[in-house]
Amino acid sequence: MSDTNEIGTHGEFATAPHGEVSPAQVSSEASLRRGAIDWKQVAILSVAGCGPASVIALNLQFMGQFAGAALVLAFVLVWPGILLLVNTFAEFSKKLPTSGGLYTWNSKAWGVNVGFVYGWMFVGAYLVFSAAGFAVFGGWVEEWLHTQFDISVPWWIFTFLALTYVSTLAYLGISQSLHAALGLLAFEIIVLLVLSAWIFISGPQTGGSFGTAPFEVSSAGSLALGGVGLAMTYGVLSHVGIEEGATLGLEVKEPKRQIPRGLWVAAVAVPAFYILVSYAMVYGYGIDKMTEFGEDPAPLQTIANSYWGQFGLAIVVLATLSSILAFSQTAFLAGARVLYTLGRERVLPQRLGIVSSRQTPGIAIAVMGTISMALGVPLAFLVGPFNVWGYFGFLISIAFLVSYIVTNFGLIRYMRRIGEFKWFRHGVLGLIGSIVFLYPLYKTVWPLQTGIYGALPFVYIAWIIVGIALLIYTLRKRPEVMQRIGTSLADNDDPLTKHH
Repeated sequence: MSDTNEIGTHGEFATAPHGEVSPAQVSSEASLRRGAIDWKQVAILSVAGCGPASVIALNLQFMGQFAGAALVLAFVLVWPGILLLVNTFAEFSKKLPTSGGLYTWNSKAWGVNVGFVYGWMFVGAYLVFSAAGFAVFGGWVEEWLHTQFDISVPWWIFTFLALTYVSTLAYLGISQSLHAALGLLAFEIIVLLVLSAWIFISGPQTGGSFGTAPFEVSSAGSLALGGVGLAMTYGVLSHVGIEEGATLGLEVKEPKRQIPRGLWVAAVAVPAFYILVSYAMVYGYGIDKMTEFGEDPAPLQTIANSYWGQFGLAIVVLATLSSILAFSQTAFLAGARVLYTLGRERVLPQRLGIVSSRQTPGIAIAVMGTISMALGVPLAFLVGPFNVWGYFGFLISIAFLVSYIVTNFGLIRYMRRIGEFKWFRHGVLGLIGSIVFLYPLYKTVWPLQTGIYGALPFVYIAWIIVGIALLIYTLRKRPEVMQRIGTSLADNDDPLTKHH
């Protein structure tokens, strides 16, 4: 038998006697459809992944509990961190376009051991994100039908239907999924922008005039800056998904140019939307009624009903449901592609890396759907679908804050390793971005919150420990797997390989 590698059917890979695997060898396996989309679809996936309308519907209540009217300030303070984070994503994308997104980048930056554990953490966060979205979607439909039409249908039926719809589109192809996401995205953004404009024209709910109070720390009440910091945690959660466009590296034309362009569009549009609409929501509810705002399970519905009546409320609810479905869909798509990448590189079972006849990650899609149901549905039966989002959302915030900070530092390390480090573009900007995210991360653990929220940081730590245990097992029993980590690249010219 010769020393050359043999490529099997369905993307199966026979490792060479020397055990080394290059990006070129991996790219020759059955892969996702190349050149199917461009920067516009990257932007759509990243914007829809954030779920703009669902953020206004689901996150503002929690932000209001911590920061009162200063929840708008929390969004303002998070925006620089998002811009700096997207700079990190763009710089990585120029060098390493991939379907693995942050997993692949951190594998290249920190080495395969850290990459293994990071991949475990990253795919876990997407699974929780997707599960929470489908659960709360079912809850919203059930609640709306019951309150508006006195129709009682169990929430889990709508959760299952939504998951079936998303899974089917994901299997049919990335273009079909993104076209559907675009329709949902356009509807939700237009509705909330029109509602905000209506509030600005009609004036604040409790009279008076618009002012600068939502941008002042004093509006946060007794918690002051600490309350703004906790609200920033949900502010970061509101942008989770903005990195999803980076997982399209194997399917975008000219990925090193098109992916950064799409990511930058999302980085400007999404935070601006949040600041504008959240400002309108604060005054639409009544800036002197922020205690009630934080206790209201659906402040957006209250505002819509106040300004537009029952018919307008129905439109806003449909827009919210559209948004929840859109971000659940995009989280599902991104998570399936990370699972595909982990399977392709043998970190997880290799069957996850098999593509369907439509050049989609069919098995990864099926596994993503199954785990999303297994995570979200049992918990929703225990605590209700709305509380699933509150708990999972806090956990997702912790996971992505850590992921984003590690990625910012990873860019510094990677650029130094390949000899292309720029002290300002990579060093200064990356450090400032990490500092912005360190404060809300610090506030999630000190002082530790009471009840379930206080336990969630330990849940995240336990997940990391499981990942480390799997790494140790893999190093002992399947060391050949480590050769493949970080090799699923759109191009074969990995700069790090060139420099070694």
